[in-house]
Amino acid sequence: MTQPVVPQLVMIGFFPAFIRSLERLLPPRSLTVVEDPGIYGKKPIAAMEGSFRCLNEVRLAAYQQSDEAVEEVLRVHREHGVTGVLPGLEYAVTAAAQAAAALGLPGLGTDAARTLRDKILLRETTSAAGMAAPAFQELRSAADLTAFLAREPRRETVVKPANRQASLGVRFLSPGTSPDEVEAAWRATTGADEGTQIADRPMTWRYLAEERLMGSEISVEALVSDGRLLFLNITDKTTADGPHPVELGHVLPAALPPATDAALREGMTALVDAVGIGSGILSAEWILTDDGPVLVECAGRCPGDSLMELIALAWGGDFHHHLSDVLRGEVPDLPVTARQCAAIRFLHAPPGTVTAIEGVEEARVLPGVQEIAVTTAPGHTVKGLHSSWDRLGHVIAVGATPTEALATAEKAAAHVRIAVAPSVTTPTDHERSAPDSAVTTHQRSTP
Repeated sequence: MTQPVVPQLVMIGFFPAFIRSLERLLPPRSLTVVEDPGIYGKKPIAAMEGSFRCLNEVRLAAYQQSDEAVEEVLRVHREHGVTGVLPGLEYAVTAAAQAAAALGLPGLGTDAARTLRDKILLRETTSAAGMAAPAFQELRSAADLTAFLAREPRRETVVKPANRQASLGVRFLSPGTSPDEVEAAWRATTGADEGTQIADRPMTWRYLAEERLMGSEISVEALVSDGRLLFLNITDKTTADGPHPVELGHVLPAALPPATDAALREGMTALVDAVGIGSGILSAEWILTDDGPVLVECAGRCPGDSLMELIALAWGGDFHHHLSDVLRGEVPDLPVTARQCAAIRFLHAPPGTVTAIEGVEEARVLPGVQEIAVTTAPGHTVKGLHSSWDRLGHVIAVGATPTEALATAEKAAAHVRIAVAPSVTTPTDHERSAPDSAVTTHQRSTP
């Protein structure tokens, strides 16, 4: 008997947590994932494919700096019909927007997606629209960086890739940085590698220097439909001190003065208008300067760092589902007020070889703790904290206030002890992150 044709929701970029959430929304075999062949062989995707009832198939077509995935989505449409296109990962944002536009489906818009994927384009676009911005310059060499530093020798500077992710290659430079330190910073930024996250083929990367903004860092997560903000959450962030501003924790919804809250909402509206956002989800980082909020960057896909899970814990509902509704042209049933607060604290350790992991069970039973995930194991080598990929797990907790939720997460994280022995060798990319088989997660049902 011929099987009925089931219309497909398409995800570009295999994101297990997103698919796991869609299991509760989609009928069987109604999701197609398009994965880059350069990534498929690096990750244990094949072993996970049979774990999801909603997943129809995984098709291989390049999306990292490639249009092949767009053509593959069009083939899926000819064979099954496509109801919506989701960006599963950062490097899939442009392809997802292109595919949605080609099919006449809701999406960010092709130009908007390209702008969000390039921090230089984003700075140029928002500055032209009158939004506040620091001094910035595209870099093509260490000499360009030296020249930028020389124009304002008392300025603290941020050097970063313009089209990468996860704080990869981001460095702070202080006034008085020596020529040797400038060269070293340029090499570190341009030489940053993501291992399994990037296909092994030539890629074009761009680099940016900009004045370091001083103030508290927050993020705003927003759902947008046809250029209109439907939902907005504000997250307070904690980042590491030193030259690498890796994010160490988040708590939401943030407790901010009404004037700051209003300024951020106005800023998000200005951002949507300036970039020409159509429909989708935004995760925008801002610095609360003395002169008001100033945009740092904005992504056009689900935020990382388990923020989708934190938003669901705090506000109720499932925001993967809400995004799927928006991108299928439906009206999501969104919460109006948060019911509690949620926080995450990330685990990390100094450079060395992991010898023991203790205290997980004690942390797991603390009141308010929702989840503990440890992504390393004895025998693995860690290199310290240079990007988000170097973190070793997390603790998620809830509370009645931001202070209570964050305090619980920090208390639980302090219980988890990752012992390391100093290492005399430089870890390889394979050693820097534990394989999926080493990931241990302890969850508690949401009350």
